[in-house]
Amino acid sequence: MVRVGGRLAIALFWGLAAAAPARAADLFGDFHLLGQVREGYQDHQTEAPVDLYGNVGAANLWHASRGETFFRLEQDLANGDNAGDFYAGYAQIPNALPGVSATVGRQFLNEGPGGVFVADAGKVDIDPGWPVSFSVYGGAPQYFEPTYSSPIISQDELLWGGNMRTTRWRGGQMSLGYQQWERNSRVLRQLISTTGVQTFATLPGTPQVYGAFGYDADHQNIDNANLGLDLFFSDPTLLFNFGSTYYQPRDNPNQSNINWQEDPIFQLFSDSDLVQVRGGVRHPFSREVSAYADFSYQTYDNAVHQTQNGYISHAGVLWLPEGDGLEQVLFAYYGADSGGGNVNGVSLFYESQVYERLVFRFRTDVGYYEKESNQSDWPVHTLTGVGYEIAPGLTGQLLFEANRNVVFDADLRFGFTLTYNFRHRVETPADDKEPS
Repeated sequence: MVRVGGRLAIALFWGLAAAAPARAADLFGDFHLLGQVREGYQDHQTEAPVDLYGNVGAANLWHASRGETFFRLEQDLANGDNAGDFYAGYAQIPNALPGVSATVGRQFLNEGPGGVFVADAGKVDIDPGWPVSFSVYGGAPQYFEPTYSSPIISQDELLWGGNMRTTRWRGGQMSLGYQQWERNSRVLRQLISTTGVQTFATLPGTPQVYGAFGYDADHQNIDNANLGLDLFFSDPTLLFNFGSTYYQPRDNPNQSNINWQEDPIFQLFSDSDLVQVRGGVRHPFSREVSAYADFSYQTYDNAVHQTQNGYISHAGVLWLPEGDGLEQVLFAYYGADSGGGNVNGVSLFYESQVYERLVFRFRTDVGYYEKESNQSDWPVHTLTGVGYEIAPGLTGQLLFEANRNVVFDADLRFGFTLTYNFRHRVETPADDKEPS
């Protein structure tokens, strides 16, 4: 399998733009610059990181193609450190052939219950107008610290597979798929999967049932499964959600080489599968006031064969003083309890956009935790921000953050954000003729 990286995607992107015979091309971009001055946790030295997140692309190019990039650049003005990540950069041709679209470059692959990957990959979608459509893909997954794991785990990986999806299933959709995942030329998983969703519009509560099932044919075990139900009642207005998840990546518990483990982080802490159930409810009391509550339970055996039960709860009340969303107040409670300890806390969020071009935000969070090691503390977090629309698409915000935690009795931080969004259409002169 040939790796297709970001440079090739960018080259294709500009090639498509240069060759575009379209009457109009749409250029777009979203930039988010944020900076902060703070005291470091480790050495208590001043840090001044400045990060730029960018999303730039163009649409309606040659054959209605489009290209897009997503990246991050960081520079610490205090110590000179710098970093960068290239999250995505791809070119997509929706009509490469009749009923065929192709995407090449660094892209997000969400193909069934095997998880979401960022990969240097190629993907082809085929929709010939039949009751089913098809997709095939393949490439090399990419990871960005610290969202995945330690660098000691090899990132020499290969991912490929395909899916078949229904296109005319009334009130729902179903798919069948295969996905093979390799690391260091060793097969981690050969996942045969099915996903489905169905809405029963004529039944009370308009129930929507959804689920997914993944079977690892290589190790002959159920890798993951989930099942959920949504219910909506209009009088009184109530939205219920119930879900359950089963996860078992431990194909070979005696395998000590972490590069041959499907999920090394999970296997480091767990000696079993993971089962989770969850439920939630939402209810608007009026145009101005609504409330929600969520609860989840999970259980697994830890590395020393002890069963660990965990609980997470969250509830809140949202108040819109004028009912139009220009001003909102959210008060929430959260809690978690497990073998490692427990935490309980409350938070308050306020936002006002009542005044033209001016935004004010305030958030405070107070919690209390107790650890299994008999440690306890009551961390406090506050964040205040004042934003102003400098020009159409350009907004700036000044931030002040004050925290108290086990490391600092008083942790003061000053920061800013600068956001710029643009959309621009490039028109082709009317007398320009498209090539025959």
